[in-house]
Amino acid sequence: MSTYTEFAQKVQNEFLNSLKAAQELNVNSFAAFNELLAQVPTAKIDPATTELPTPTDMVEHAFAFTNQVLETRKAYAVKLAELATETQKQLAQTVARVAESAKG
Repeated sequence: MSTYTEFAQKVQNEFLNSLKAAQELNVNSFAAFNELLAQVPTAKIDPATTELPTPTDMVEHAFAFTNQVLETRKAYAVKLAELATETQKQLAQTVARVAESAKG
């Protein structure tokens, strides 16, 4: 079991490192784009656009919802795993009883 666990952790770490590197590239690209935007001459700003939530607020709200969904899914998965564990134990006991009664 530890071999599987070690392998899974290694794969997960490699995935997360790759994801972080890709995200860093994306952030750097976005920052470079913002620098270019700073060089664009100013124009009249529509007041309606200033009433929108900021991109940061939108991300925070989206991730708050995503975390709620993830926690709900985790609770469901844990309950299923607990039921599967109990079913596995009961099945093993049943098989043992049937095998014992078949002997005798």
